[in-house]
Parts: sequence; C-alpha cells; structure tokens
Amino acid sequence: MLNPESIHTMDLDCGATLLVEENPSVGSASLSWWLPTGTMHDLPTDRAAGCSILCASVLERGAGGLGSRAFNDALDRLGVIRSVSVYASSTQVNASFREEVMESALPRIIDLVRVPSFPEDGFEAVRNLCLQSIEGLVDDPVTLAGNHIRQLALPSPFHRHAYGDAASIREVSLDDARAAWRSRARPRGSIIAVAGAVDASRLAEQLNSGLQGWTGAPPESPPRSEPLGGDRHIQQDTAQVHLEMALPAPQPATAEELPFLVATRILGGGASSRLFESVRERQGLCYDVHAIYSRSHIRSLCMIGAGTTPERVEQTVSSIYEELDRLESGGVTDDEFDRVRMGLKTRLMMHGESTAARAQALAQDHQQRGRARTMSEVAGDIERLAHPAVDELVREAMNAAWREGAVRVSVGPRSPFASS
Repeated sequence: MLNPESIHTMDLDCGATLLVEENPSVGSASLSWWLPTGTMHDLPTDRAAGCSILCASVLERGAGGLGSRAFNDALDRLGVIRSVSVYASSTQVNASFREEVMESALPRIIDLVRVPSFPEDGFEAVRNLCLQSIEGLVDDPVTLAGNHIRQLALPSPFHRHAYGDAASIREVSLDDARAAWRSRARPRGSIIAVAGAVDASRLAEQLNSGLQGWTGAPPESPPRSEPLGGDRHIQQDTAQVHLEMALPAPQPATAEELPFLVATRILGGGASSRLFESVRERQGLCYDVHAIYSRSHIRSLCMIGAGTTPERVEQTVSSIYEELDRLESGGVTDDEFDRVRMGLKTRLMMHGESTAARAQALAQDHQQRGRARTMSEVAGDIERLAHPAVDELVREAMNAAWREGAVRVSVGPRSPFASS
C-alpha cells in the first residue's frame, strides 16, 4: 500500500535545489545529485566528446585532501554504495547509506563534488579504462547500435553517448579536466534529491553548512542543430545482426505521455507484448525484440530493438512494421490495457521499496517536469487512465507518417535497409 508521503522542495543557500522525500519506515537513505554538466557541454576547445567522460571517471580517485585509497576506504567503512555517471545534460553522483551514518557520509560526498583531487598518478589509468571501454564496444552490438541511434535521432550536442570519442579522450589533459570541472560543476542548476530515513530540515542545514562558498552557474547550453536522421549500417563480420529503430515520442508532462507509455509496453514491453509473441515466439525470427519509451526533456523517443541472424533480418524488419500497422489499425484490447496498467502499478510499488529508485525519480521529475511527484500522485494518474485514451493515441499519433520517420541502425554483416 502506498504511503501518502510529501516531498519537500527547498532552494539551498548556494542556489542548488534540494528535494527530500521522508520515509521513516526504512533504515536507509539514498542521494541522487545531478550536476548541470554533461557531454553536451564539451566544446571543440574542450576536446569535444571526451572531457566530461574523463571528469566523471576520475571523481572517485580521491577528494577533500584524501588520495584514492584513503577516500574510498573512508566511504567503504561507512558502508556507502556509490556511483558516478555522465549523461548528455548532467553528471550524476548517486549514494546509498544507512540512516545512522548519513551525517558522516555526506561531507565525503560533498568533497567528491566540490574538491575532487584529480590526481596525476591516477589520470592515465582512468584514460586507459575509458579507451578500453570504447574498444570493447565491438563485442557489444546492442550498446554500439544504441550509441549510433543517438547520434542520428537526437539533436547536436545532445546526441553524444557516455563512452566518448577515443581521439578526443586521448587529447584531454589533466589540466583540461580540472578546469572543466571547476567551471561547470556549479550549484545553480544542480538537483540534490534524497529519499528515505532522513529529516528534511536537518539535511538542509547540513548541506547549507557543507556547501558554503560554492557559487555560480554552469556555462550556457550550446546551440542545438537538427538531428541527422536516416539509416546507418555498421559493418561487422558476425553471425548476428542487431537492429535499432527510433521514432518520435511525446515529451514528459504532456497529456500523451502516459497513454504512449502503455501503448509502448503493449507493443514491446516484455514476454507478453505483441512484438515478442509475434516476431519472436510465433515466427521465430529473432532471439530478442523489444520496445521502450525513452523519456527526456531534450527529445523523447520510442526505441525498438531486435537481435536476429543475417538470413532473417529483412523479414524481422518487415514483421516489426506489420505489428506497428496492426497496432494503429486495431487499437489495443481490454486485456492488454488492463495487464499493462496493472504492471505499471506493480512496478511503481516495487520502486517505492527502493530509496535509490525514489531519489532518482525525484531528480528526474524535477529536471523533466519542473517538480517532483509523490508515488500517490503517479499512482492516481495510472488509475485514472482510460482505455479509450490509449486507443485514440495509437490511431492518431502512431500512424504511417510516424512510422516513416523512423531512424534506423543495423550492426552486422549486411544492412537490411536499402538506404544505408
């Protein structure tokens, strides 16, 4: 049963936004700190598509005057589970900890953001790890295709992926990374979301104290250009072909968002979806097929992916389009609608058991919608959604013109697309 929890939204003295969802019934808390700097901010003078990745990768190599070993040992002794990830418009620091160690753990996390060491003795190791990850993409066609579909479907500079460009990464110096972090990791535009066993007022006091002297706003976003679009084939002499398709999707906080989410899950959201049952199970054309709704304040996409063999790839593509045609012409059944809506309720409740998932959801909501939503509010939206709203959306929005605008990528020995 969902708790009627409230979300505290505060502006910290430094200008960062603090979101807190108190849940005294759990014995832990999680923090998700979204800093307004990502791959989109890498300009040619910063070694485009390289600086942000290196900055994020080196953050945990010491902070607050401590070297890498001492810093990480201090967090490990407190039992803090943490990660740092970079995306197009943000660098995200995530941490989970027990309630009783939060006041000791928080200063370390603040140090990681405000005074990272960026040590000389660890920088080349970080660079080599980044380059190894890029080299390893040749053995990961799913990720490789996903990176290329972003380059085609998203406007520049939001189209960059989290692996970066090998040539750019080789050129970035330690001084480049230090200067980039100092100029971009600023409080204004930062989102600090915390969920779990925490007192909002006390947390705000500790953050205001720990963030004294942190000032400024990040650089302005670079101008965007139109997506490249079209089809692309990445040649690989393998026994498999991986396909990715991207189609336009509604932006968050619009009336079409929830109906589109339901329609996408009916189309390809699991073993009972149409694509799975028809293309994989009944026809045996592929070993994997799915559809997801990738929501973003930059540009949302419906992503359809499939893994198959060279002999079956053309038929796989044709069958995917047949299911898209059938969805538009026939709408969705009562059983499909009820099943997916129940699944969304279950997923929401499962996320409610995870403080990490809730902290991420609060930050994401604030970035995409301008405000965070309680679980009860999200559950109410799902409950009020009616079957006719989904039918209307698939018939009017997921039409032939929508399908013809697909951006497509294939990885394998030959392309199934005539234009690539």
